[in-house]
Amino acid sequence: MLDAVSAFEMPALQRARGSVRVVAKRRGEATVIERLYQRGSAKARIPNGEGFEVVLLNTAGGVAGGDRFENRIEAAPETCVTVTTQTAERIYRSMGEAGRVENMLHLGAGSRLDWLPQETILFDRARLSRTLDIDMAGDATLLAIEPLVLGRAAMGETVQTGFLSDRWRVRRGGTLAYADALRLDRKIEEITRPAAALAGMRACASLVYIAPDAEDRLDTLREAIGDDGGASAWNGLLAARIVAPDGAGLRAALIRAVLCLRPGPLPRVWFT
Repeated sequence: MLDAVSAFEMPALQRARGSVRVVAKRRGEATVIERLYQRGSAKARIPNGEGFEVVLLNTAGGVAGGDRFENRIEAAPETCVTVTTQTAERIYRSMGEAGRVENMLHLGAGSRLDWLPQETILFDRARLSRTLDIDMAGDATLLAIEPLVLGRAAMGETVQTGFLSDRWRVRRGGTLAYADALRLDRKIEEITRPAAALAGMRACASLVYIAPDAEDRLDTLREAIGDDGGASAWNGLLAARIVAPDGAGLRAALIRAVLCLRPGPLPRVWFT
């Protein structure tokens, strides 16, 4: 006979696993694919069009507790790569474990990589641990954003509790150039209410631009962001924070910011 504890044990839940690796190389004047590896629920698509664009997909439909995903993108010397996601990534309520996402980018000499994922939507009681590790050559150019939305406004949802750890590390020429960490734990609604945090806003984003001309772009970026955030520049690096009352406002501000730092339009999936 089962004892009282084992009779009420939770069943083992299926966990999503996935990994993607994309290596881009230069052929003549164009950037083309050299290698593509994909496994499990993580997929990558490379649409036809101007420029080399990688669209990451999660066929599991979101990230739940205990899920594990890994994406590795390598831009060979003198290549130009844009990486985005098919849609917003949903982080579902967890019954204990955190979902884990590891993103790794490598930029060769003279290359450019734009990391432009769509929004991460954190559900109430969700748990996510995510890392972004970047290794770039000293003369490479990086534009990276991470937009975050707390809850589903259309559902009237507020994120009262949960967990988010979002860690960035950027090494330029082998030296640590930028490190950042966002951590929200337990009472997220209470933590984000003060003016020194999000002042009750539901959406925010981090932006980093590292390039030889980064410091020269500061005034242009500040003008694009306006009252929706702030930006600073130092040592060949430009960093900004953007906040908005909802996902639509955040996206509008991000589009203005990205377009002033990027030579071409945003990926088409941002508008579909």
